[in-house]
Amino acid sequence: MSEEKTLLTKEEQALIDKLENEMLFALSSAHVKFYKNEIQTIISQAKRRQAFLTKYAYEL
Repeated sequence: MSEEKTLLTKEEQALIDKLENEMLFALSSAHVKFYKNEIQTIISQAKRRQAFLTKYAYEL
């Protein structure tokens, strides 16, 4: 996860921290799964963004 955090913007990092804190107080496993999926989606988008930027920079 630390490697993935380098891909995140400060806003994304703050959002993930907030989601992780909310996950600690989740009332059900469905809530935990929701927060986990949201975190994974944010990280996935960051990876896609980084891949796009790397590809674009390589083409220049």
